[in-house]
Amino acid sequence: MNKYKELYIKNYLLNRGWSLEREGNMFSYYSPPTEMGLPIDYRIEIPRLINKRTGFDNYISNLINEIAYLFPNESNIEDLKILFSKENSILKYRIFDADNREGSISFQKHLESLEGFKKVLSKAVIFTATNKPIFGEAKFEVDSYLNRCRSLQTEKGSFVTRLEIPNDTIYSSVSKIDTADVNNKLFDTIEYIDNNIFDAKNIIVVNENYIQDISNILNYELFYEIKNLYFKTKINNIEYQLSSRNKTRKVETERVQNSIPFFNKYLRDLKDLLMEVIPLEAVGFVKKLSSLSPLNSTHNEIILDAEISGNRETIKIILRSDEYIEAIEAHKNEWLISVKGKARQSKNMLIIKELKEFKVLKI
Repeated sequence: MNKYKELYIKNYLLNRGWSLEREGNMFSYYSPPTEMGLPIDYRIEIPRLINKRTGFDNYISNLINEIAYLFPNESNIEDLKILFSKENSILKYRIFDADNREGSISFQKHLESLEGFKKVLSKAVIFTATNKPIFGEAKFEVDSYLNRCRSLQTEKGSFVTRLEIPNDTIYSSVSKIDTADVNNKLFDTIEYIDNNIFDAKNIIVVNENYIQDISNILNYELFYEIKNLYFKTKINNIEYQLSSRNKTRKVETERVQNSIPFFNKYLRDLKDLLMEVIPLEAVGFVKKLSSLSPLNSTHNEIILDAEISGNRETIKIILRSDEYIEAIEAHKNEWLISVKGKARQSKNMLIIKELKEFKVLKI
């Protein structure tokens, strides 16, 4: 069986403006778009894979070198070998700060950037699966997506991390998402942040109209982890690239550290507003109980330990007496508690100030 797929190669060229000029018995002939400035008689010849013709893979291996030369800013030879043989995409980020211009990077910075980018990918999955601007949950989808990612050998030059991502569908009991949608959502968000935060031309007024206007790319946790990718690792410049047979997307972010203070303020304003309009929904275990008189007090306090959008959060809730008695039983039996309500952020925890729903999940 041949390694390379004729259809994949044709789609790569057609999606980049090449035209099928004619098909012969042995070859298909493709002519370039005029803007490439190639000679008028230049053609790429792709052998027709009829009756499992021998020599096809060897021919394509040589052709890949030619195509990589024609598209130097899109895909290298190793990327094309994947794109022409699998139903996959290549996602990579290149750090080009002054301290790694020779192609090396400190081990700590390498580990921190990988962990940061993993969190960014996780939040992109949650956003795609739930379409929520904050407090989304999609643990199964996140694990499924990350398990489909495969780390590839890094490129020479400025430090590059490469991931191979299958273009397939992730099914859960309540939803389905395409990995291609996750990748596109991620790049839509990075492009927005680059244009409106890192390279801002206007002051952003965070209000409900603003939230509505950018709802297609707005997810607080994703924004926050993109900021952390730069802030925690002190990275200043990253170029992101997504390569598939359909297209290549590239976003280059530069001199980011100067924008971090503005980004932090923007995130605080954004979270404050989202928490006013979006109820918090969480499930967790009782961590602490506090009441002077459970049957008579109006200040029966519990602390929940919950996972929200992939992060561990501490949540403080004030309960009625009957709810507090249920919480005591839940604590004794290690039952989960489900809560829903309007919340606010304190220094160390989330505080539900308007409890809409309280439920003990007996397991």
